[in-house]
Amino acid sequence: MKKYALFILLALVYQFSSAQDEDLVITGTNKISKELTPKQIIDSLEARFPNAKAVTYYKIPKDAAAKGWAINVEDNLEGGEDIEYYTLKFKNQDFQYYGLYKPDGTLVMSKYKEEVKNIPEPIKESLTHLKDKYPGYKLESKTYYKNTNYSSSKDYYEFVASNGKEKKKVIYNGEGELVKVK
Repeated sequence: MKKYALFILLALVYQFSSAQDEDLVITGTNKISKELTPKQIIDSLEARFPNAKAVTYYKIPKDAAAKGWAINVEDNLEGGEDIEYYTLKFKNQDFQYYGLYKPDGTLVMSKYKEEVKNIPEPIKESLTHLKDKYPGYKLESKTYYKNTNYSSSKDYYEFVASNGKEKKKVIYNGEGELVKVK
């Protein structure tokens, strides 16, 4: 029986790690139904993304939004630990989107995956200097995440870089400045 339980656990870990390669992991959230999602959020989604398909709804505990969505100190989420946020995952055109919403339907931040060939010029230039700051590191993937903070009207670009052994997530602002490495 113990061997059977261990086998199931290993299979789930493998499935979870494989899913991470294709999809952004939404940590600290609880998957909920459309019916449990505030109507204002659904209306906001339909107004901004009328072609959204395959929508999945998540409720974020009061203390988890900043951990998963804040990129920079400037991304201080309003209300901090007093507001429960919602994340919607959906497809729009050819993109997989993630949106962080307040209960009143306000879209706070969004994130979607894009091909590296579409990087804005200032970021492309900055990436050529990544090895100066982090010797041996180079861009690893053919995609990146574009993050938009709607309250501050700022965009961030999130890449994976590696030196063969270790991986780092490097985040640039729209001007091409490296703002965070984790």
